[in-house]
Amino acid sequence: MLSNLDAKKYFELHYGNQISDSNWYRLKRVLRDCGMELTLENLQTVAGFKQEKQYSQLSLKQLIDCHVQAQELASKKLVLKGDVIFRELQKRTKNKPHKTTILRWFQGSVTQKNGKFFDKDRNYKGEELVKVFVSALVYEAKYSTIKLTKGKK
Repeated sequence: MLSNLDAKKYFELHYGNQISDSNWYRLKRVLRDCGMELTLENLQTVAGFKQEKQYSQLSLKQLIDCHVQAQELASKKLVLKGDVIFRELQKRTKNKPHKTTILRWFQGSVTQKNGKFFDKDRNYKGEELVKVFVSALVYEAKYSTIKLTKGKK
């Protein structure tokens, strides 16, 4: 287990900026609430989320929750066929993203095979689908947040 000071320094190294002690303790609380331990891998992941968060309307907690859910799916060691994954992504997002959107999620996450990132007949391992499911869960959270804010006006 990392010491508090070492963990903070490691996080700042990957984040690219120093953070205040109060922000550090808030970040640790979010990690704890999401069931993530203070590990080097988790700190590096969260630093990446914080860097990318500026382009997202989601809170850091929502992004971490999406990541944790995707990791749980990947840990089941499943091998799924492309058409099953496609239907599952549509079902999970509830917002029915366009087919092109779903295909874009595969481009940044899965290695190309036979010139394609996604093929309905290809078998995919759960581990290689983590980023795909994170993208889907972020998409769902983003659009449910937008619907909530539109309803408040």
